[in-house]
Amino acid sequence: MSEPTATTTIVYRPLGGMDGYRVVSDRASRVVVHAFPLADLAAVASAGLLAGGCAYILAGGGMAYIGESGRPMRRLAEHASDSAKSFARDAFVVCGCDGAAFDKSLGLDFQFRLTKEAIDAGAVTVAKGANPIRPDLPPADRSTHDRIYADALRLLHDARCTIFTGGGSPENGSEGHGPPPSSETSTSDAGDSADSGPMAIGVSAMPVAGEAFELRYCSLWASTGTATSATTETRSTAGTSFRRSSSRR
Repeated sequence: MSEPTATTTIVYRPLGGMDGYRVVSDRASRVVVHAFPLADLAAVASAGLLAGGCAYILAGGGMAYIGESGRPMRRLAEHASDSAKSFARDAFVVCGCDGAAFDKSLGLDFQFRLTKEAIDAGAVTVAKGANPIRPDLPPADRSTHDRIYADALRLLHDARCTIFTGGGSPENGSEGHGPPPSSETSTSDAGDSADSGPMAIGVSAMPVAGEAFELRYCSLWASTGTATSATTETRSTAGTSFRRSSSRR
């Protein structure tokens, strides 16, 4: 079996910032994923980068809707005003890169495949109107779609769409943050009970006689392998006297 091939994913943020609109691509692939909060639809439209045939995913609240369109901005605007799609928080639009636009058969095929993928994963409830129908394609076209679809799934993952892997958040069905940490400590991670409390460094955690203390490290350990002493100085800010304690490592 051959080794997995390394891949490179490019994340472009047309509107800047750390969150919001992301265009996720791979120069070795003809597919691109546009990902953004549905509330940013007007700003995404103003960027003018999203047009042509596509398949798309609306996700949020543990639900997802998957469709296809030749005019994605108009179709998404219709969904944004549809009370039946009020669960949607995030949009993921799968389309072709420059010079390789999706035709109708690709959009319909991807709508079918993505819907089946989401249902099989079981991470979200898939809202559907009519069941998507897989287009009848010649074998040569179907094999091409297979290659493009594999790239699309990878780029959707990199765009933080996790409805196909079961890692979606119950709140939005898109970005997966995993379950909340348990309040109980497992026995395998508990360690020695002496290590479970705050680290003691020889200075009282409470002010003495109403005074505040300043902690200063006065030297470092040598990096030559020879242990040298490190000292910690505790000085009262209310007086001029100080106390120095040394420890060896």
